[in-house]
Amino acid sequence: MIFQPVLPWVLLTVLGILLVGGCVTLAVLTPHRRWRWAVRGGAVILLTAALARPSVPAETFSQSSVSAVDVFMAVDTTASVVAEDWGDGEPRLDGIKEDLHALLQQLPGARVSMVTFDSSAVVRVPLTTDHTAMAAAIETLGPEVTLYSGGSSVTEAHRLLVDRLRKSHEQHPENARLVFYFGDGEQTAEAPAESMNELGGLIDGGAVFGYGTSEGGPMKETQSYYSQADSEQYIADPTTRNRAISRIDEDQLRAIASDLGVSYAHRTAGTPFATAYTAPVFEQVLIDEEVRGGFDEFFWLPLLGVFSWVVAEAALAMHRIRTIRSLHLGLRAAA
Repeated sequence: MIFQPVLPWVLLTVLGILLVGGCVTLAVLTPHRRWRWAVRGGAVILLTAALARPSVPAETFSQSSVSAVDVFMAVDTTASVVAEDWGDGEPRLDGIKEDLHALLQQLPGARVSMVTFDSSAVVRVPLTTDHTAMAAAIETLGPEVTLYSGGSSVTEAHRLLVDRLRKSHEQHPENARLVFYFGDGEQTAEAPAESMNELGGLIDGGAVFGYGTSEGGPMKETQSYYSQADSEQYIADPTTRNRAISRIDEDQLRAIASDLGVSYAHRTAGTPFATAYTAPVFEQVLIDEEVRGGFDEFFWLPLLGVFSWVVAEAALAMHRIRTIRSLHLGLRAAA
């Protein structure tokens, strides 16, 4: 039960106390009318309760059609994703975002999740059928902050994805599971990339998409996750002091695709995403969803008591009027 008072709580409380206090005082001072003032005090309490607008959240259930598939999108957010070798010198991340949106459109009704990885892996969007929320998350994608960037592994998301996939199987064992990998394959960690064979045994499909060129491109510094490049300064190579150049490593990306048991596609600007991947059609199932919207209000219940009191007061007033009129007519007749 919640309350949505018509007046501010302080004002409503003060008015209620004053009116009830007045009724109690008059009940004490006029013993012959005590019951009437007691009833009026009760009516004031009921009116105060009605003005407080007691209500409960409205709950309804609706059925929606969802695809029997859980989709995980693993997205590289290391500093190299803003390397300017996509299209006419745009950041690689522009291409990744375009492809993420295109993939999302191929998966109506699917439960989707996004995991980003740089020096660590993070679940940006847990599994959801809310594709609007996923689209918004895609738009806000940005690289790691340059100041805190260090060596990173192209398989950093491995353990997190294994955990997410196992939980997905526990919750929806009947669903298919797909993993899509978006990155440039550039391994900057000192240790070699670990095998992702374990993931291959947990999924039913997916793809690996590569971004960048063999010539590579420079990278602007970034100062916040939500900006692709919020500085005009370029990352410098510590050995040469010149602009650092990031290059795609397709051998590494093909190795990841092999571990996952999926296909690899090198993406270039202007090439439709459907030429690289077309999602299969999955079975649609109906699910019951609990929807909370608005409130069921119960202010009318105490108002019934107030209305009853008004009717009773009106009846007493009419009775008094008739009594006074009878007395008046009797006096006129006697005169």
